[in-house]
Amino acid sequence: MKEYIERAEALDICQKEYEDRLRMADYCGDTVAWNIGGAIKGIPAADVAPVRHGRWNPEIHHTYIPVEYDQNGDPILHEYTSFRCSLCGREELKEEPYCHCGARMGKEADHEVSE
Repeated sequence: MKEYIERAEALDICQKEYEDRLRMADYCGDTVAWNIGGAIKGIPAADVAPVRHGRWNPEIHHTYIPVEYDQNGDPILHEYTSFRCSLCGREELKEEPYCHCGARMGKEADHEVSE
């Protein structure tokens, strides 16, 4: 199972080790790498779950509801679009950022990094 850590915490460890080595005038690369690696291994893993990505697939439907009639007295056929989740198949009337199955919608190709 993959383990995730906070990026800022790992960078803080690197910065601290760098500053400590400068202060001691000790530039032994093996020691620095060993200390950084040990400290990073000591960071507790973050409680995260993998993000599932999906997309809304539009589907066009026709209905006579609400019942309306044209000037000739014929019922008017209405058209509307619904959206179906590509993962679970749930149907919604509008595109939401997440489906009820937990999938993040519309970000399949994008791997955003938030600062």
